[in-house]
Amino acid sequence: MKAVRLNLEDRQAWQKLQHVLTCLASDYMDLVAAEQTEFKFEQQVLSIAFTLIASDANRDRLNEFTQSIDRYFNRLQLIGVRRIEWEFYVIGQATPFLAQGRDIRLIDAPAPLPQNALARNVARRTPARNANESSLSKGKSKVGNLVRRFRGWLVDPKTIQAARTVSRITIRDPRGALDAVRINAIAKFNDTIQWVDTFPWETWTKEKAQQIKRRHQRNLVRSIIEDVLIVGVMVIAALWLIESLSGPSFNLALLPKQHHDTNMTSAQYRCGNPAVNLKNYVCLNRGMRYDQVASILGTEGKPLGIDRKFGERAVIVSWTSSDLSMNATFVNDQLVSRAYRQLTASK
Repeated sequence: MKAVRLNLEDRQAWQKLQHVLTCLASDYMDLVAAEQTEFKFEQQVLSIAFTLIASDANRDRLNEFTQSIDRYFNRLQLIGVRRIEWEFYVIGQATPFLAQGRDIRLIDAPAPLPQNALARNVARRTPARNANESSLSKGKSKVGNLVRRFRGWLVDPKTIQAARTVSRITIRDPRGALDAVRINAIAKFNDTIQWVDTFPWETWTKEKAQQIKRRHQRNLVRSIIEDVLIVGVMVIAALWLIESLSGPSFNLALLPKQHHDTNMTSAQYRCGNPAVNLKNYVCLNRGMRYDQVASILGTEGKPLGIDRKFGERAVIVSWTSSDLSMNATFVNDQLVSRAYRQLTASK
């Protein structure tokens, strides 16, 4: 494995070393308090002080932790460091519970550049501008790498040859091209199903559970707040998705009693223009009121008498035009019978 070289005189390298060792200690939350780890670098000696949670620490667990630290430093090349020491303290005690250390090969720091080599850049740039330009340059480099890779894929002779082959096959045999696409899609789907079946879901779930447990052990309140926020965002997204996919809905109880327009369902729209004719006669239905019949026929009728067949309250009303005469019998203002007589022959 390639060794990583760190110059502890550099602030970023020093912070990186502290972050890595703190994360390493957080994997042993039952043994040490990772947030109380102290670092010191003086006279080419790197000192690390860990705080034990209890004085009766598990020796096997402690040996495993020190071996992890030793393996980590074996992969490092620390510039300007000749010795590494790590100590374990119990809370409330000044003397170390356990102290270990070792000497390492001293790697001299690289010689600094001449002052005149940096004069032009220092005079032209400020620290704030350097920080902004560094972030912008990182973003531009990533975008540039993606553009270059995409451009290289487009101009690749293999890509061009494959495009030509596919176009010729599609022109000559469109059905065969569609079959090839279908077969390729089925193969990709089968590969996906096989990956889902062979993926170590149990191991992955256990690792995620351990990560969540360590995160809760580090800062319980912060972890709970983050979990609540994540669940809230997921619930809002799910509700939004359900609402967008579902059809329109409304509460009938909140609508007014006459929330629909009865104009187009009125008899005068289903019938012809108001007039005494055969079309409007056919449009008359049993149960209609007198005012509805008069509205359809366009004029008031002429009472003729009482129809004894339907009782003492049955009134016969007549309408007459130039070619048609019709009678309607009403009982309690409801149409119960009708009749017509053609006065002239229909055209």
